[in-house]
Amino acid sequence: MRNLLVLVSVFAVGHCHLCLLSPPQRGSMSGINTPAASDCILTTDPCGGRQPGRDATFYGRGENITVTFMKNLDHFNKTNPGKFVISLSERQTVAPVVLATVPDGGEPSLHIYTVKVQAPREPPNTMHFLQVTYEPNNAQAPKAFYQCSDVGFEPRP
Repeated sequence: MRNLLVLVSVFAVGHCHLCLLSPPQRGSMSGINTPAASDCILTTDPCGGRQPGRDATFYGRGENITVTFMKNLDHFNKTNPGKFVISLSERQTVAPVVLATVPDGGEPSLHIYTVKVQAPREPPNTMHFLQVTYEPNNAQAPKAFYQCSDVGFEPRP
């Protein structure tokens, strides 16, 4: 029984996840309502290593954007809690601009967060990616998990 518990623990640690629901994440959203969904394990910066897609979500410049994401598997560190970071970057830029930070308050797996951020008022006419990063600050988990969505900004009347 002990060996089974160790095996299950190793599986859970190696398969912790963050899912970006809106704007939609790159790739599929297959099985995201199940803890440890395989489509939400991305640990390579930026964007979990996923390349830009053909579909993008467009917003008006300066518009309020609602970002919705899920902690697909919890890795709360009670001693030194982690955080979620929402950032925006041009596709060619490596240094994203932080739009919001949300503390990890120990919410359970499958918890959904909704955060309002503001689109830049004067972004260049290039495509961007919005990235959500989960930094659990937990030695039993990877350093960070990443999800991205391709976004663009256009003038609105």
